[in-house]
Amino acid sequence: MKILIVGDTVDPKLYDHFRRDRFPDDIDVIFSAGDLPAWYLSYLMSVFNTPLYYVRGNHDVTLADSPPEGGENIDGRIVSIQGYNVLGFEGCMFYHAPSAVQYTERQMWWKWMRLRPRLWLRRRVDIILTHAPPLGIHDAEDTCHRGFVSFSQMIHKYKPAYFIHGHNYLSYGLQEKRIDIVNETVVINGFGYHILDTRRVDAKE
Repeated sequence: MKILIVGDTVDPKLYDHFRRDRFPDDIDVIFSAGDLPAWYLSYLMSVFNTPLYYVRGNHDVTLADSPPEGGENIDGRIVSIQGYNVLGFEGCMFYHAPSAVQYTERQMWWKWMRLRPRLWLRRRVDIILTHAPPLGIHDAEDTCHRGFVSFSQMIHKYKPAYFIHGHNYLSYGLQEKRIDIVNETVVINGFGYHILDTRRVDAKE
């Protein structure tokens, strides 16, 4: 499966300076890791002619009432996408913002616990798509950008092939790589855009 991952910023290469011939012809699906406007997500579905699966970022309050038309919100769900079991979680760590998609660690843990019977029936989790990162991986020390312990626990429990997140900009100067490997899981920061080909033998490099 060839995935166009997007998150957090409208990338000029996909909009202002977009040229279709610069991108693969066989993009199978778009994953949004959050904090992108509905119009942009709808635009991407149109130009790539492919389905969109997304989770909301902490700033995506309006997407509850005005979602990208044709996109599928997979927050708190496990869905099958071209044979891959994909698990999704929206929002970031609670930071007392008056209007934000945010959760305490305990709230996120309960979201996970409510899904466990369905996860058990699926037997495996191949991809986890979130907005916030796991604790200690691509995160920061401030409360808003700290990762969830629950997400780190999911990586160790389910050993997914990929964990895809957004939220923490690569331009923050955190000296973090876009891709890291935790045990056997490839953790990808979807800031801007990234193309993941799960069929490649060297996809973990």
